Amino acid sequence: MPHTATHPSSTAIDQAATVYRLPRATYRVQLRSDFGFASLQRLVPYLKDLGISDLYLSPLFHAREDSQHGYDVVDHGRIESAFGDLDSLRQLADAAKHAGMGIVLDIVPNHMGINDPDNAHWNDVLENGPAARSAIFFDIDWNPPGTDFPNRVLLPFLGKPFGETLEAGELQVKREDGGFTLHYFNRRFPLTPASWAVILENAAAALPQSVDPLVREELLSVVTQLQRLNQQTSTIEERYREQSVARRRLTQLQSNEPAVVTAIDDAVKEINGTVGEPRSFDALEALLNQQYYRLAFWQVAVDEINYRRFFDINDLAAIRVEEPAVFDAVHSLTFDLMKRGIVTGLRVDHPDGLLDPTEYFKDLQTAFKKSQGESENRDLWVVAEKILSGDESLPEDWQISGTTGYELLNQLSAVLVDPNGVSKLQSFYHKMTQAPEHPRDVAYQGKMTILHDAMASEVFVLASHLFRLARADRRSCDFTHPVLTRALQEWIACFSVYRTYTRPVGWDVGSEDNGRIRDAIRWAKIRNPTMSRAALDFLARVLLLEFPVDLSEDLKQRWRALAVRLQQVTGPVTAKGIEDTAFYRYYPLVSLNEVGAELGSTGSTTDEFHRHMQRRVTDWPRSLSTTATHDAKRGEDVRARLHVLSEIPERYQQDFQRWDAEVQSLVERHDEKEVPDVNSRYLIHQTLLGTWPIDPAGDATNTTTWDHYTQRMLAYFQKAFREAKQHTSWRLPSESFESAIDTFVTAVLSDREHDRFHQLDTLARQIAGPGYVNSLSQLILKATLPGVPDFYQGNEFWDFHLVDPDNRQPVDFETRTAVLKKIQSQYRDARLELVRSLRRGFTDELKLFTTLRTLHTRQQHWSAFASGDYSPLSTSGKFAENVVAFSRRHMDRLVVVVVPRLPQQFLKSESAVVSLHPWLASAWGDTTVMLPSDACVPLRDSFTDQTFDVNATENGVGHLRLSEVFNEFPFCVLTSMGR
Repeated sequence: MPHTATHPSSTAIDQAATVYRLPRATYRVQLRSDFGFASLQRLVPYLKDLGISDLYLSPLFHAREDSQHGYDVVDHGRIESAFGDLDSLRQLADAAKHAGMGIVLDIVPNHMGINDPDNAHWNDVLENGPAARSAIFFDIDWNPPGTDFPNRVLLPFLGKPFGETLEAGELQVKREDGGFTLHYFNRRFPLTPASWAVILENAAAALPQSVDPLVREELLSVVTQLQRLNQQTSTIEERYREQSVARRRLTQLQSNEPAVVTAIDDAVKEINGTVGEPRSFDALEALLNQQYYRLAFWQVAVDEINYRRFFDINDLAAIRVEEPAVFDAVHSLTFDLMKRGIVTGLRVDHPDGLLDPTEYFKDLQTAFKKSQGESENRDLWVVAEKILSGDESLPEDWQISGTTGYELLNQLSAVLVDPNGVSKLQSFYHKMTQAPEHPRDVAYQGKMTILHDAMASEVFVLASHLFRLARADRRSCDFTHPVLTRALQEWIACFSVYRTYTRPVGWDVGSEDNGRIRDAIRWAKIRNPTMSRAALDFLARVLLLEFPVDLSEDLKQRWRALAVRLQQVTGPVTAKGIEDTAFYRYYPLVSLNEVGAELGSTGSTTDEFHRHMQRRVTDWPRSLSTTATHDAKRGEDVRARLHVLSEIPERYQQDFQRWDAEVQSLVERHDEKEVPDVNSRYLIHQTLLGTWPIDPAGDATNTTTWDHYTQRMLAYFQKAFREAKQHTSWRLPSESFESAIDTFVTAVLSDREHDRFHQLDTLARQIAGPGYVNSLSQLILKATLPGVPDFYQGNEFWDFHLVDPDNRQPVDFETRTAVLKKIQSQYRDARLELVRSLRRGFTDELKLFTTLRTLHTRQQHWSAFASGDYSPLSTSGKFAENVVAFSRRHMDRLVVVVVPRLPQQFLKSESAVVSLHPWLASAWGDTTVMLPSDACVPLRDSFTDQTFDVNATENGVGHLRLSEVFNEFPFCVLTSMGR
């Protein structure tokens, strides 16, 4: 039966007119110290020629020293000087604007880097504690339950326990102009001014008699002034004023009296202690006890950290952007860049960490319109880095254009694999590895690992608040802290999405949230029949805001505050527990383990895929469409190649078992266990297949290539197994395990005459050709489906990198520019000859050509993509299931897209394929794509420039024979001629 076209709602179509600037295609660029604004400006002509409409920049705010990505911002109000200054950014924007291009900026409103002295807000908090002006910026629990250190923020930054660090002389006070700081190697921490008094008092006592008595009196007067800072009678502003005066007086004393400097330096030397004399560090310890922070061994963070972090990263502190003053400070530079016309769109990082995303996006749009003047009524194009789980929908009250596109990435992967083959791989995987039968169990275990370890302190704090709520009411006062802690852990581990969306105003819990909260409670009871059901029911009532009728207004407010705060924790736990744990433990087909994917996904049919796209064009047609990001687990072409394994599950089973037998001599035994075990070997095998260097000439002996490749793989497997947290981890790395893995992988890759190497090489070459076909289908679909296609830097060439930092390598734009110019010239002079030459091999030129022509079609027929409908096209014939076909249409603009899927099944051959020729012309037999009668017009192909007539049959349905439209190139993007 033919598919039924669904037309987008008027809201979806009208959005193109209501968005300030809707990008046609974005290009993600990672700014670096060696690739800043000036370097990017030189690329504008290249990107324009490629068909890109908007530059998509990584965060450009001042980040910590040597930041590799820009997400550890330390000052949202400054441009990172390593990239250039405002003038060079303006020149980049002017060049982009002249080329008709905009700039989309990645912003980081959820957290800040705190391991850099340039973070003035964090330093203010460390120096002045709860009374600091900047205390409002951070989520700090100054008096956590059971603490022996009130009004102190834990800083888990020491490489060993505090006492050892102190007595090793690694903590040192240093004099600076107008004050003192504490140094720990390259880290620097402020000392609260009140604590300087002991140093200055000792210095005053040590001044020589020859010094003018007035100097001594002035120094002692500064001491008295500093001591008065501890008095609680003064206001915050009075304290800051007194501190400023004391700094100025101290600076003047040191400038005028060299003897004061000498005395202070001697006092500092004394307080710093002497290594080998433990008692000499007593004074320094006493000084540190006066601070508003407590330095501790980094592993203490697991249990005692009292500031909200970004995930479990100690160096990134979450910020309270819901506070108007913080919102303004965090976005001041962004709004200024929008007002100047430099920034024309935004990508918002990690909105799940925000207290109230709905209000945040509303405030963002309001501020944008204000920056543009009263005449601007359109919304800014904003996409959010939001992961949607299962059937979850993006909240409709978020004033954004959509997500950053992970749901589309995974929908593309799903349609490019064979669901039956994936199921067979899962059965084989379970048999080989004894993995849990249901992926839900693996996800649960992964989240529990995080809850008991990396984020145990966050759960403890939440459980303490829940305990206080329970104790405040006689109906729940018997629940103990341990029982409520376990209830929280179980509920979070069973919760199916990243977060709920209860707001800090009002008393409503949405129907979807209600259902998911209750479902998680139900699963917690199923998984733990011995657990207190009453405690879980109490937790449910709190989360659902189902108050007892006589509950006080204060307790109602506290119930809601806990429900809202818990939402900021479930997201990080889910991300760390699934994406960064379970994905590295369970992988029947590793290409399906991508950010935003469901663990244990089995793929989808074309009908299911079309239904997803019809919903997308109706609900969120301006979302970003991506196939590769800086956070992706694998490069887009790695996934595309590994998808082929779903088409040959029996062959893969045989090949893996034969290879596994060959590598048994490399397997070590530690504590009666294999290293690597079979599950680890399975990951190694698929990862090597997906990234295997394929030399078109068949040369597998290039030593330089293989040495570089080996080092990349060793770095990746160290990261992968640490993320899995089963044999080693970031917190407790196992040197013996990691050494055994290094030895194993190196041996597999170094002996290129051994059968185990040739087996990998043979299978990698067999799936490489179909994998390239998958990649090109994926590319074309991304650029033509509903949404705004995004291209990750350099991916116009083949990309076989893995998760960061592997995917952050410098890009050779010089070569890409030269190749693009060559292709443009050849296409102008002899289009068909160019296509015929490119299809002879899977070169970088082939992928760049496909990118170029698809994007230029998108540009020429923009209305069909910006506001057009999406209609599935039915197929018939021998290979009807081996294509994805649909049309995009708006008024008189028509685009028809047909691309192959399951290319290995189409071949039904085990020989390696090195060109596109097997997918051409008559090989498609009677396979036909049906078109509606009103689309029966001449169509021109964007790749070959051929034209095709669409003839209507007796029942008014037109048809395209793939043997005709694929006669020169096995992909087509057809457009109506003259339209």
